[in-house]
Amino acid sequence: MTAFLLLTTMLLLAVRSDLDARRIPNPLVAWSALAALACSMAPGGIGLAPALAGLFIGLLCLLPLYALRALGAGDVKLMAAVGAFVGPQALPLTLLSTFVAGGVLTMLVTLYRGTAMRMLRNVRDMLCSAWWRMACNEAPLLEPARVSAGKMPYALAIALGAWLQLALSGSVLASWLRP
Repeated sequence: MTAFLLLTTMLLLAVRSDLDARRIPNPLVAWSALAALACSMAPGGIGLAPALAGLFIGLLCLLPLYALRALGAGDVKLMAAVGAFVGPQALPLTLLSTFVAGGVLTMLVTLYRGTAMRMLRNVRDMLCSAWWRMACNEAPLLEPARVSAGKMPYALAIALGAWLQLALSGSVLASWLRP
C-alpha cells in the first residue's frame, strides 16, 4: 500500500509541475527513486536488484527520445523512477501503456492547438529520411524535426501509462496493495 501511495503521489506532483512549469524537478525524481528502492526492500517488496533493473531499463528506454529532443530529461528520469517502483517485469507494459497514452494525448493536443498537420509532416519527413538512407544501404538515423509541432507535458502520459499498467495487469505494485 505504501509503495502505491508513494508512486501515485510522485506522479501527481510530477504532472502538476510539468503542467505548471513544463519541467519535473530533480529532487522529486531523486526522492521518488530512493523511495522506490526503499519500498523494494520492505517485506513483500520486489527486491533491490529488480528495482535497480527497472530503474536502469526505464532510463535507457526513453533516453533515445531525449536524444531526439522528443522528451525532456525530467520525463526520462521520471520513467526511471517509475521503473524502480514496478520492476523489469511490469516495465514493458508500463512503457507500452505510456506510449499509447502519449500518442492519444499528443493527437488531442495537436488537434487543439491546430498543429496536427505539422506533426504529421514531421513524422512523414522522419520516415522518408530513414527509408532513403536504407535505400542507399546506410543505417537509418532518427533525426529530430526541424520545426516542432509543439510540446506536451509528457509526465501526464507517464502517469496514465503507469496507472493503466497497474489496472490491466495486477502488477507487482498491485500485490503490494493487499494487506
